[in-house]
Amino acid sequence: MTNKRGHLNSLDSLRGIAALIVIFSHVFLAYYAEIHSGTRLSSSSELALSVFHTPFTFFYRGQFAVLLFFILSGYVLTLGCVRKAFSNPDYIAIAASKRYLRLGIPTATSVLICYLAVTLGLVPVIVEGPTPKLMDMPAQGLQFASAVASALYKSMLFGDQTFNYVLWTIKIEFYGSLLIFAAFALLGRNRMLHIAVCGALFLYLQTRSIYVNMYSYFFLGALLARIDFAALQARHYSRAASAALLVAGCYLGGYYEGSASYLWLEPLAAALRQLAPQANIQVVYTGLAAALVIVAVLLARKDGLLNACLNTKPVLMLGKLSFSVYLLHPIILSSLGKFIYIEMGRTAGSVLACLVAVIGATYLLSHFFFRYVDTPSIKLSDSFGRALFAVPPHGAENGRAGRERVAFQSS
Repeated sequence: MTNKRGHLNSLDSLRGIAALIVIFSHVFLAYYAEIHSGTRLSSSSELALSVFHTPFTFFYRGQFAVLLFFILSGYVLTLGCVRKAFSNPDYIAIAASKRYLRLGIPTATSVLICYLAVTLGLVPVIVEGPTPKLMDMPAQGLQFASAVASALYKSMLFGDQTFNYVLWTIKIEFYGSLLIFAAFALLGRNRMLHIAVCGALFLYLQTRSIYVNMYSYFFLGALLARIDFAALQARHYSRAASAALLVAGCYLGGYYEGSASYLWLEPLAAALRQLAPQANIQVVYTGLAAALVIVAVLLARKDGLLNACLNTKPVLMLGKLSFSVYLLHPIILSSLGKFIYIEMGRTAGSVLACLVAVIGATYLLSHFFFRYVDTPSIKLSDSFGRALFAVPPHGAENGRAGRERVAFQSS
């Protein structure tokens, strides 16, 4: 099977880049909603509208980033099963049992941080004039009991966004993970059957409404994990194919309905709507884009430029902090970002200052969050799963537990 340590590092780096894309998405949405919609209003920025119509919008396309998260989760979790479940009959049960704590501890901590930020007055209140909706979350006056409920179960089980608006993806991440484990437990011993069923589920779920459709990408990731990309890398065309898929994926990842750069795709979109009226075409296109980018990385040779870039120390750091960054950036935007908005207004200088400040503060705090919350959650959840099934600790597997980090994902 492919993807030894180098490619896992590259995929983790890709997750880190996706988390950074989400920050860009939310900062731009707070200042210039038209950069996501293309809607022209009297207050619209001509520059933002111009950017909307370019083919380079992938760098702030939050939906593209979230679907990268979901495919990567399906891939990494399935790959773990392929490597360990056949030799360890308890592996799938342990992995599934620890998932709630693995995701839940960082999620709960982020909820309580958001509650404390509001309670301590770190989220400014604008007395006069409107403020961007994203900067007004979480709302003032929320009760501690609500924060506790959201932290303990509402965010994980129901996708509660009262305190942190990205947590709708955590519910999908949690249930999607369980689907992956169930699929492997039932089908994993027959590789071709596993691939066929995951492919069929992916195609079927693509035709459903948006929040059901999201689960299809876990099955797509599982399917990719059963493909021998090592053999494909050895082919003479692998470098060219990887480069072409990367360019195509980045281009398609910026897809917006109505954008001048994607008008040629509208006839196909119309045909897809006829076949599947419930399908969200933007999710279909950006999901395909996410898959193309991941396949590009899996096809890339270890000595190639793409892997070299993804394995540099700064980019690897993005990957390591991705989950922490994803969970913390909303409250940084609502506090520090909102302060900048109040002081500087809705100007180009303000959005630039906001980007620099929010990104800098988020990564600084994420360093401590990763060290004191995210890493302990990996160890604690692993210990819980092993204790539940009376399995003795295993040093080597504990050391690799971080490979199952997830960023979840949101736009």
